[in-house]
Amino acid sequence: MYKILLAEDEQEVLSAMIGLIRWEQHGFETPVGCRDGREAIAKLKEGFVPDAVITDICMPFVDGLELTQYLNEHVPQAIVVVLTGYDDFGYAQKAIQLQVYDYVLKPITPARINELIQRLKQKLDSRQDSGDTMKIVASHFLNRLVTKKMDPVLIEENCRTHRLEFPGRYHLAAVLDVDLPAPSTAQETNTLELMRYGLCNISQELAEQYPNIMVFQGNDGLTNLLASGEDSNQVYNAAMALIKLISSTASSSLRISASAGIGEPVAYLDEIWRSREQAVTALGYRFFYGESSIVCSAGIDIHKTQDIDYAAYSKRMEDAVKALDHASAQAAIKDMMEAMRKSHVPYDRCVIYSQKLIMSLLTLVDGMLGRQEAGELEKFWVSSNFYAAPNIGWLEEVVEKVFARAFSGFEVIKTDSAAAQVMKAEAYMKEHYNDPNLSLNTLTEYLAISNSYFSAIFKGKTGSTFIEYLTRLRMERAKQILSMTDRRTYEVAEDVGFSDPHYFSVAFKRVTGMTPKEYREYSHQ
Repeated sequence: MYKILLAEDEQEVLSAMIGLIRWEQHGFETPVGCRDGREAIAKLKEGFVPDAVITDICMPFVDGLELTQYLNEHVPQAIVVVLTGYDDFGYAQKAIQLQVYDYVLKPITPARINELIQRLKQKLDSRQDSGDTMKIVASHFLNRLVTKKMDPVLIEENCRTHRLEFPGRYHLAAVLDVDLPAPSTAQETNTLELMRYGLCNISQELAEQYPNIMVFQGNDGLTNLLASGEDSNQVYNAAMALIKLISSTASSSLRISASAGIGEPVAYLDEIWRSREQAVTALGYRFFYGESSIVCSAGIDIHKTQDIDYAAYSKRMEDAVKALDHASAQAAIKDMMEAMRKSHVPYDRCVIYSQKLIMSLLTLVDGMLGRQEAGELEKFWVSSNFYAAPNIGWLEEVVEKVFARAFSGFEVIKTDSAAAQVMKAEAYMKEHYNDPNLSLNTLTEYLAISNSYFSAIFKGKTGSTFIEYLTRLRMERAKQILSMTDRRTYEVAEDVGFSDPHYFSVAFKRVTGMTPKEYREYSHQ
């Protein structure tokens, strides 16, 4: 016999529904009647577990839709039928969203009730014959159990309903996931979901060898393991043994690697969500430990993270690039990645530091090889999709590929002595443009070449003379200062290497067609 609950605030209607229908002939026990949603929820909390619920929408205290929401969360296996006197599509739409079985308008006759409960009986019979449906309902409960704190009485009630057992005093949660980059296309998303489904299936098959471990797939796609036992070490060891078996089997059968996070044992089942939360956090550390890692929450200090001296690594990289020293640039990258790994720098910051490093590289490439080369390198960088990095090793590999591509362009400079000299000259001028004593003689002494040879190769490579190039550098910087600050003209002149403010103003107007004052006003329009 199936159990049914009726929630109706009109006493006459409620009494008629209970008294006029021969419920037993339809396979139902005499209904439990409630005058409103609050009373119905109280019955549910007392332990009454209905197979079906017929509720009015418009009721005092707690209406029918609120009751339906509560049923979805606490008694998801119950079939819900909504009655209402309002032919309102808004109600119907909300009811559909809550996965209500049927939506019936008042007034409702005994004949219509008989027809309704007969359909309910057929629905319940067909569902009872389907083990898959009950598995889905049980999975719904398990997902709530591991993601939120539940009332112990409700846990016990659901375990009894779904015939779930958690033998022993201690309980532990673990999660597994395939080691794939974050998907960026629909095809990659489908592949990830398929691999996760396969991992869960393998895990469930292997878990049959472990009577005190339960496996199910979470709503987030992760494979969940719940282990129970009398001894906390025993529970941990059993979970670890199964996870290692799953990892090796997934590698051989699915040709994929899988990582796991393991939470700490808890003494009460209503605290298992804490263990699962720890497991998910531990799983996140696979970013540092690499593929096929098994990370235990007890073995890491989740709150202990330190930052790195990014500026020092960036300076090492820039010096290596300017010296065309690929090996030193690679060493700077490896050392930075290792520092982030050891310091457990958060994932997002690891990505940001890597992006900043490459942005600095692009600036250097722009100055050394030109904008076209920098643009091609930027396209290559963007296509690498940094945010898909499943672990820091993969991130390091992508960064090194970008640098390798840049150094392949630098090889032309290394084999062309003239180009190398010009590159050094440009770097020196960009660094010392604000020195009023910077001259052609100063630069050629630094490069250890003659003025005439330098002038020839510099003009050939840049299309500008020394003075034209230096003036352009100074004027570009002057325009930035004028547009972004309120510094006076003589201060701007000093900032960009002019000892004579009047000569600076004359040179600025010759280049831009405006005086410094006019340019500032123009830039602020």
